[in-house]
Amino acid sequence: MGKKDEIYRVWNEYKQNNKVLNKVYMSMIRALMKFDDIEGAENIFEEWESSGLSYDFRVPNFLIDAYCKNGLLEKAGALLQRGISQGGDPNITTWRHMAGGYIMKNQVSKAMEALRKAISTYSSKPSKDTLTTCIKYLERREDVKMFTGSLCAEGISSAAVVDELFSFIKDEVEKRSCDYTVTGK
Repeated sequence: MGKKDEIYRVWNEYKQNNKVLNKVYMSMIRALMKFDDIEGAENIFEEWESSGLSYDFRVPNFLIDAYCKNGLLEKAGALLQRGISQGGDPNITTWRHMAGGYIMKNQVSKAMEALRKAISTYSSKPSKDTLTTCIKYLERREDVKMFTGSLCAEGISSAAVVDELFSFIKDEVEKRSCDYTVTGK
């Protein structure tokens, strides 16, 4: 409805009549962030922390994101460390926000480390066999160059990186083809 006062009214009424779960705290913080009400979101976050609910990094992720977007990396990092010390496990979104904040502050090595952590927390990585099979499929269809070229065209990667990626993919396909022939896999 575009009225911050109404959000607080509904919030207070809800708390009086219902048990407040992590999802509800996330909804409230998300709503306050739409009004750029970081202070209000911080107050709700502190209320959540004192509630004794299980530590769910999705709750502080809203503040971590806001801090990173506003160049407040020290606050974001402190909140991240506080969550870890309370037994929370940062997720891929947490690390993605941190990486974005580091990039904004031109701290590329820290951004790379955050991206490494993001990738390591992602639980459904494709197996090497699946990736190799897909690359072989693309190679047979001559779509690899189109795929890697689209990375450059969409501004995802530079031409030099795309060329390296294409060479790597071709080398991997050739190596896998040799492995297949020699081992009969």
